[in-house]
Order: sequence, then C-alpha cells, then structure tokens
Amino acid sequence: MNLLQLVLSLFIARALALALDKIKVPGITAYILTGVILGPSILAIITDVSPDIIVNFSLIFLIFYSGLNVDFKGLRSYLRQALLTTLTGAGITLALTLGVMLHLGFSPIASLVVAISVSNTATEIVVVMLEHIRGVSDMFRRVLIMASFLDDLIAIGFIAVIKGSILGNYLSVGAEVLKLTLFLGLVLGVMYALVRKYPKIIYPLIVNWDYLLLLSSVMLFGLVYVAMKTGIGEIYGAYVAGLAISMLRLVKDPTLLYEVRVEELVSRMSTVLQFFVIPIFFIYVGARTDASLMVSSTTLLVLTLAVVGKLVGASLPLILKGEYAAGLSMGVAMNVRGSIEPAVVLIALERGLISADIFTAVVSVSLITSAAVPLVFRVISEYVEV
Repeated sequence: MNLLQLVLSLFIARALALALDKIKVPGITAYILTGVILGPSILAIITDVSPDIIVNFSLIFLIFYSGLNVDFKGLRSYLRQALLTTLTGAGITLALTLGVMLHLGFSPIASLVVAISVSNTATEIVVVMLEHIRGVSDMFRRVLIMASFLDDLIAIGFIAVIKGSILGNYLSVGAEVLKLTLFLGLVLGVMYALVRKYPKIIYPLIVNWDYLLLLSSVMLFGLVYVAMKTGIGEIYGAYVAGLAISMLRLVKDPTLLYEVRVEELVSRMSTVLQFFVIPIFFIYVGARTDASLMVSSTTLLVLTLAVVGKLVGASLPLILKGEYAAGLSMGVAMNVRGSIEPAVVLIALERGLISADIFTAVVSVSLITSAAVPLVFRVISEYVEV
C-alpha cells in the first residue's frame, strides 16, 4: 500500500465511520468495509496487500490499547463469575467449532485457528459498546470486560504461538505456553509489588503527564523488544505492557490521582489510535479479504458456530443461577468480535496455516458481529435490566 492509496483509504474510512457512528456502529466495521471495497477483490485501488512496518506497528499499538482497557480494581468480587463466563463461553464455542469443522473435513490446524479466533470476545469493542449504553450495572460491566479480557489472553497467547511458527509440535507448544505464563507472571508480579508496596517510587512518574507518557513508552517498547528477543512475540509483549500500565489503577490513593492519570492515558491513546492507527490496520485486513468469499458456505458455517457457541456458553452461568434475562444479555454482549480475531487469522494466513476462504470467513464474522451485536445489545438493554 503506497502513500497515495493509504491517504485515500484513510479519508474514505474515516468518513464512513463518521456516518455509521450515527447509528452506534463501531468504526472497525467501516474500516474493514473500506479495505474490502478498495482492495484487489472489488475496485483494486489498493493493489499491494503485503504486510509492512506500518501495519505491524498499528497492530502493536492496538493490542497495547486492549491491555490498557482492563480494570483490575475489585477483581475478587467478580473474578469467579468472569472466569465461569470465559470457561463456558470460550470453551463451548471452541469445542463446537473445532468438532464440527473436523467432522466436515477441515484440517486440524485450520479448525483450531478458527475455533480459537471465534471463541474470543473483543475487549475494545465491548468498552466502546458499553460507553453508548446506559443502565448497565457496574457488576455486569466489570464481569463482561474481565471475561473478554480473559478471552483475549487465550487469543493473544495463540498469536504468539503462531508467530513462533511452532504449531503442530506439541512439546514446543507446551514450552511456549510456559514461557508466556512466566513472562506474564513476572511483569505483572513486579508491577503489583510496586503499586501496592512502593507507590511512592512511581508517584513522581504519575503526577507529571510527560513522565507518565515516558514511562508508558519505555514499558511498551521495552517489553516488546524483550518479548521479540526471547521468541515470545511482539504482540504478547505489547499486551502485557498495556496490562502493566493498567495496574496503576490499583494504587490506594484517596485523591484518585493514579486512576485519573491512567484514564487520561487511555483517553489520549484512544484519540491517536482512532485517528489513524486502528483504521490503517483494519483497512489492511479488509484489503486482504476476498469479497467473493464473504457469502460462501464456509462463512455461513463459521458465523453460525461462533454465534450459537458464544450465546449458549456465555449465558449459561447466569441462567443456571436463575438470572435468565441477564444471562441472555451476557450471551449477546460476549458475541462481539473485533481486533484480535482478524489478527489471529491474518498471521495464520501469512504463515500458510489457513486458506483465503477461512481467513475471509473469520474476518466476515468479526465485521458482522462488530456491527450487529452493539445494536442488538442496545435494544435488549432498553427492555432488560442487567
């Protein structure tokens, strides 16, 4: 994608996003549609769809932002419910998708890539969706965001495994998962110790905005570099960096300075991302999508498995407690997909692990659910108290 194509794509994508925002449709839908229309499969205005450093950097910042949006405050009060929602939602979706696709003759690796991709819930879309809807209880909001975060962890870990090109070697996969776990535990453990026991050490870095920006930059690029050098992958490093910065909210401070600063960082990051980073990545994802395959039987199959699996699985814990309305609402809300799913299948496609029709099917699921689910959830929330 050359500079002229990029500028034109951004202009069209942002204009379309502005129009769709009037009906509360996330911008991601507009960006993917722009890429699909301008890409080789329709207008062929974007002809070069090979990945470049701009696309890779966009993905790093997007994943970092997803980590920033995770709020660890009051974790004990809702962690159990969030874990149950993740286990049943992601578990049933993964098992259903994997089982059906294997039964229909898809390869084990392709089936696993699709199953893990569509079992995820997009934290960044959930956050945007909740911002546009009033009347959602704080507990429901926290469970929903934490459950989507746990989904993200699974998908991000899987991306790191794919990036390491070790899929298929079970011993290597086990070693990679262990390495990912140790990296996550070490970084978050050190950060937790700092914010809980030594908050005065980081206070000078928080009270000054310039220092906070410097701290965030050092952590992001430092952890990405370490993750790349150790073979973990830049995607996982960026996500862990976002989680680490998010933990500043845990500092016990009656002035709420730390929490306010983190929210300010998230807000400013959101502005930069929405301006050009997120559009660039999803325009590229759309351009890689073959429009002729978006209405294929594979797309219909993956969409059905994704929606049914998540709706049944994510609603199950609350339904078993007798909270039928809240369970249905959770099942619908957890069905939204966004940035992680296209990232997973894009990397798998570039590694030769899946075909173009499977890639297009998953991207189509992301596009359809990111557009439809916020609208459906908004309607449900007007009649159901959650």
